[in-house]
Amino acid sequence: MSAMTTTGAARRAAAPNLRADLTRTLRSEFTKIRSVRSTYWTLLLVVLAGITWAVANCAGEAAHWAQMAPQDRAGFDPTQASVVGLALLGQLVIVVLGVLVISSEYSTGMIRTSLTVMPRRAAVYGAKAAVLAAVTLAVAVVTAFAAFFIGQYLLRSTHEAATLSGPDVARAVLGTALYVTLSGLFAFGLGAILRSTAGAITAAFGLLFLVPQLAKALPSSWYADVERWLPGGDVTNTITSTQVQHNPNLFSAWGEFAVFGAYTAILLIAGLILLRRRDA
Repeated sequence: MSAMTTTGAARRAAAPNLRADLTRTLRSEFTKIRSVRSTYWTLLLVVLAGITWAVANCAGEAAHWAQMAPQDRAGFDPTQASVVGLALLGQLVIVVLGVLVISSEYSTGMIRTSLTVMPRRAAVYGAKAAVLAAVTLAVAVVTAFAAFFIGQYLLRSTHEAATLSGPDVARAVLGTALYVTLSGLFAFGLGAILRSTAGAITAAFGLLFLVPQLAKALPSSWYADVERWLPGGDVTNTITSTQVQHNPNLFSAWGEFAVFGAYTAILLIAGLILLRRRDA
């Protein structure tokens, strides 16, 4: 009876200790990410890229609206014009941050210190991913809404400006922010697998941008079957669009988002498995 009581007491004592360790690990990882200059530069570039694209694209469309053909006006998507820059350019930038969050610790040897302070490798890995996701999502959401409102303000002369209450508008804006966040986690997983900054960034750019282009060399029937399963390519157009899907080879916006999320989850899980099995 006394042995059972002792075991129960030990379990109750271990639970608060685990929560305290996880809290300290999250705080530690947040301190790391905000104490590095590269974090501020990459996030600033994400904001500038998203807003600059919205200004240039929407101002250009408004200036040439009177000369546009009727079919071009009918196919114009004001929401996509505002946020697609964040999806395309923001993805490029956030991939670098996602890799650096973990690969920089391997290059400096700091990972050994992190794992000495917190021996639970899954906790360290999860804390890094959670902090990266939280920081990236916060910046991406603010930038997505800022780009949207600025873009719609510039498009007001066309009388085609969108509102958040419009069909699929909020989905496109939020989906863009989530897509950028997933891109960072996608790169984070590659960084954990390869443990090399240059190698992981190259692999991320190759998978997200090069592979979808190379796939176009396949026979058209093959490409039609493969296109919807690729992690990059025309996925950004589908996620940022509010109009009816023009490419029948692709899933819906949330379907393509789920495919990309699955790729991200696979890389994150593979990175965790390798972190637990390999020496630091």
